Amino acid sequence: MAAFNKTDFIVMALGNIIGSGIFLASSLVISTAGAWAPFAYLFGGLVMMMEVSFIIEMTIANPVSGSFKAHAQEVFGEWWGFVIGWMFWTSGVLGMISEVTACAIFIRLWFPTVPLWTCSLILALGITLINFNDVKGLSKIELGLAITKVVTLLAFVSMSFTIILGIPIGDATKDFLQFQSLLQSPLEGFPGMLGSLLLILFAYTGTGIIGIAAVETEKPEKTVPPATRIVTFTVTILYTLSVFFIITLLPRHLLDGTVSPFVQLFTIFKIPYAGDLVNFILLTAGMSALNSQIYSSSRMLFSLAKEKQAPQIAKYQNTKGVPIAAVAISGLILLSGAMLSYYLPEKIFIYTLSASGFLALINWMSVSATHFYYRKKILAENPNNLKYKSPFYPYLSWICFFIILIALLSTPLYPDQLPGLYSGLLLLLFISIAYFICNLWRSKGIKKT
Repeated sequence: MAAFNKTDFIVMALGNIIGSGIFLASSLVISTAGAWAPFAYLFGGLVMMMEVSFIIEMTIANPVSGSFKAHAQEVFGEWWGFVIGWMFWTSGVLGMISEVTACAIFIRLWFPTVPLWTCSLILALGITLINFNDVKGLSKIELGLAITKVVTLLAFVSMSFTIILGIPIGDATKDFLQFQSLLQSPLEGFPGMLGSLLLILFAYTGTGIIGIAAVETEKPEKTVPPATRIVTFTVTILYTLSVFFIITLLPRHLLDGTVSPFVQLFTIFKIPYAGDLVNFILLTAGMSALNSQIYSSSRMLFSLAKEKQAPQIAKYQNTKGVPIAAVAISGLILLSGAMLSYYLPEKIFIYTLSASGFLALINWMSVSATHFYYRKKILAENPNNLKYKSPFYPYLSWICFFIILIALLSTPLYPDQLPGLYSGLLLLLFISIAYFICNLWRSKGIKKT
């Protein structure tokens, strides 16, 4: 079976993390957090680094299918393994719906008369078909998509820095900068920063792919830690600088949650065909994140099926080792979810984003708690497997746990996130009930035989 090398791993990780959380949702974050938005993205990046270090340690010590889901099941039992696995899959599907909606929004810049749901369905079908490739074929497709969005962020940061140095680009000059308005309202944005934490952390929650992809990576103990450092530092720096320059260059009254601030600023820079060019780049960025999310979600569904916690058809693999049944099921749910844009065209992005963010952060809390107990388990049973150690154990595990808890509790500060929070809680309850029903059903079947 094909395996990722270091470059493939970096590409898939960048592809899964960088997406609509920065390219589209950044306008929502800035509207809420104001001048605190760059600090919020920097803070979110630090939390992401903590989570990733926990995932790497556990996955290298025990590289099993399902990664952190399997580790949580070892520590907290089958119930929590079932819940965390299905939450990750559900969060991934909701994340895919938000990404496909973002892509459809980008397409409608060119075709404003085409319904949002039509664009969403076409994109969902296309990206599902792409994921029938093996990991080598998938990483080749992802390479071009991931490079495009990293280069876009680098170009944006470079041009913005040039303007700050006093070199005008288009209509943007040094006089255009918004430093004065930023300095006038730093304290007003602190409650907004708390209210935006769910959106902020959602922008980084694609890190779950690191544990899943590590299982399919050559020599993970040597490849994964340095590759992950490249990914996490790159994403954090690019996110923080990009948002700083957005609030520095784009007047607050021009922010529009339905239009990417990058499109607006590149238009102000008066780059030829800037709006169309950047919109195309953002479309490829969203497609990249969508592509990686289908990969990670289908692998989790495959792991659940292997544990008899999902329909057994999801275990089916082709001769190249691709779990095509799990890919097809995830794609079908994505197609169904894309139809939500027919009923909620104005709110679908924020609703699915916040619901996905809620479930993803529950997963992050689980990873933090699992890491605390899993380190003890490894040291007691097979200390030689502990080839990579997350720093500042055990304090970092619980610091990260409570930071995420605060982020969840701050959700009501941004009312548009509440429907996502409620739906996330309902999904968590539904998955828990489903486990007990399935367990009861299975136990009755055993008694009959």
